Amino acid sequence: MSISVEVIDVAIELDKAGLIWHPEIGDEIAMRESLERVSILVDPQGMTPRDLRHTFLWLPTVEQLVQQFEARQAMLYHAGLNQGLSYEVVVKTPTQGLIETVASSLRIACGRALNQLLTMPESAPIH
Repeated sequence: MSISVEVIDVAIELDKAGLIWHPEIGDEIAMRESLERVSILVDPQGMTPRDLRHTFLWLPTVEQLVQQFEARQAMLYHAGLNQGLSYEVVVKTPTQGLIETVASSLRIACGRALNQLLTMPESAPIH
Protein backbone atom coordinates (compact mmCIF):
# COMPACT_ATOMS: atom_id res chain seq x y z
CA MET A 1 0.00 0.00 0.00
CA SER A 2 1.43 3.38 -0.97
CA ILE A 3 0.81 6.54 1.00
CA SER A 4 2.33 10.00 0.80
CA VAL A 5 5.07 11.08 3.17
CA GLU A 6 2.94 14.12 4.03
CA VAL A 7 0.14 11.90 5.39
CA ILE A 8 2.64 10.10 7.61
CA ASP A 9 4.15 13.43 8.74
CA VAL A 10 0.70 14.75 9.69
CA ALA A 11 -0.06 11.52 11.57
CA ILE A 12 3.21 11.90 13.51
CA GLU A 13 2.30 15.52 14.35
CA LEU A 14 -1.16 14.46 15.57
CA ASP A 15 0.39 11.69 17.67
CA LYS A 16 2.83 14.17 19.25
CA ALA A 17 -0.06 16.61 19.86
CA GLY A 18 -1.74 13.95 22.01
CA LEU A 19 -4.39 12.52 19.68
CA ILE A 20 -5.30 9.15 21.20
CA TRP A 21 -6.12 6.33 18.83
CA HIS A 22 -8.82 3.86 19.83
CA PRO A 23 -7.89 0.94 17.52
CA GLU A 24 -10.59 -0.58 15.34
CA ILE A 25 -10.47 -3.25 12.67
CA GLY A 26 -10.11 -1.47 9.31
CA ASP A 27 -7.93 1.41 10.55
CA GLU A 28 -5.02 2.39 8.33
CA ILE A 29 -1.73 2.05 10.20
CA ALA A 30 2.04 2.23 9.75
CA MET A 31 4.61 0.35 11.79
CA ARG A 32 6.43 2.82 14.03
CA GLU A 33 9.76 1.07 13.44
CA SER A 34 9.31 1.17 9.68
CA LEU A 35 6.86 3.92 8.67
CA GLU A 36 6.90 2.91 5.01
CA ARG A 37 5.14 -0.33 5.98
CA VAL A 38 1.52 0.81 5.75
CA SER A 39 -1.37 -1.62 6.11
CA ILE A 40 -4.90 -2.04 7.39
CA LEU A 41 -5.53 -3.36 10.90
CA VAL A 42 -7.24 -6.70 10.30
CA ASP A 43 -6.27 -8.82 13.28
CA PRO A 44 -4.91 -7.27 16.48
CA GLN A 45 -3.29 -10.66 17.28
CA GLY A 46 -4.23 -10.41 20.94
CA MET A 47 -2.53 -7.03 21.38
CA THR A 48 -4.15 -4.58 23.77
CA PRO A 49 -5.09 -1.09 22.50
CA ARG A 50 -2.04 0.25 24.36
CA ASP A 51 0.23 -2.31 22.64
CA LEU A 52 -1.27 -1.40 19.26
CA ARG A 53 -0.68 2.33 19.89
CA HIS A 54 2.91 1.56 20.89
CA THR A 55 3.58 -0.61 17.81
CA PHE A 56 1.63 1.26 15.13
CA LEU A 57 1.03 4.84 14.04
CA TRP A 58 -2.61 5.58 13.19
CA LEU A 59 -3.19 7.17 9.77
CA PRO A 60 -6.68 8.64 10.19
CA THR A 61 -8.96 9.01 7.18
CA VAL A 62 -10.82 12.23 6.35
CA GLU A 63 -13.97 10.81 7.96
CA GLN A 64 -12.09 9.93 11.14
CA LEU A 65 -10.53 13.41 11.24
CA VAL A 66 -13.98 15.01 10.92
CA GLN A 67 -15.19 12.82 13.80
CA GLN A 68 -12.30 14.19 15.87
CA PHE A 69 -13.45 17.76 15.08
CA GLU A 70 -16.97 16.88 16.18
CA ALA A 71 -15.71 15.27 19.41
CA ARG A 72 -14.11 18.63 20.23
CA GLN A 73 -17.27 20.61 19.40
CA ALA A 74 -15.65 22.00 16.24
CA MET A 75 -17.48 22.12 12.93
CA LEU A 76 -16.10 21.53 9.46
CA TYR A 77 -17.30 24.77 7.87
CA HIS A 78 -15.69 24.43 4.43
CA ALA A 79 -13.69 21.78 2.61
CA GLY A 80 -12.82 21.95 -1.06
CA LEU A 81 -10.53 23.18 -3.80
CA ASN A 82 -9.40 26.79 -3.86
CA GLN A 83 -8.45 28.79 -6.97
CA GLY A 84 -4.85 27.57 -6.74
CA LEU A 85 -6.16 23.97 -6.97
CA SER A 86 -5.06 23.19 -3.43
CA TYR A 87 -7.41 21.79 -0.83
CA GLU A 88 -8.67 24.29 1.70
CA VAL A 89 -10.28 23.42 5.03
CA VAL A 90 -11.99 25.84 7.40
CA VAL A 91 -13.02 24.63 10.85
CA LYS A 92 -15.15 26.70 13.25
CA THR A 93 -14.47 26.24 16.93
CA PRO A 94 -16.33 27.69 19.89
CA THR A 95 -13.12 28.73 21.67
CA GLN A 96 -10.57 29.40 18.92
CA GLY A 97 -12.63 30.92 16.13
CA LEU A 98 -11.71 29.83 12.63
CA ILE A 99 -8.89 27.46 11.74
CA GLU A 100 -7.91 27.59 8.06
CA THR A 101 -5.46 25.24 6.34
CA VAL A 102 -4.37 24.59 2.75
CA ALA A 103 -2.65 21.41 1.54
CA SER A 104 -2.17 19.12 -1.43
CA SER A 105 -4.95 16.77 -0.28
CA LEU A 106 -8.13 17.01 1.77
CA ARG A 107 -6.76 14.45 4.22
CA ILE A 108 -3.62 16.48 4.89
CA ALA A 109 -5.56 19.76 5.19
CA CYS A 110 -7.96 18.19 7.72
CA GLY A 111 -5.06 16.67 9.65
CA ARG A 112 -3.26 20.00 9.86
CA ALA A 113 -6.46 21.71 11.03
CA LEU A 114 -6.93 19.09 13.74
CA ASN A 115 -3.31 19.53 14.80
CA GLN A 116 -3.90 23.27 15.18
CA LEU A 117 -7.06 22.59 17.15
CA LEU A 118 -5.15 20.29 19.50
CA THR A 119 -2.13 22.55 19.99
CA MET A 120 -3.46 26.13 20.02
CA PRO A 121 -4.37 27.83 23.29
CA GLU A 122 -8.14 27.94 23.71
CA SER A 123 -8.34 31.71 23.87
CA ALA A 124 -6.36 32.49 20.70
CA PRO A 125 -8.55 33.01 17.62
CA ILE A 126 -7.02 31.70 14.38
CA HIS A 127 -7.42 33.20 10.92
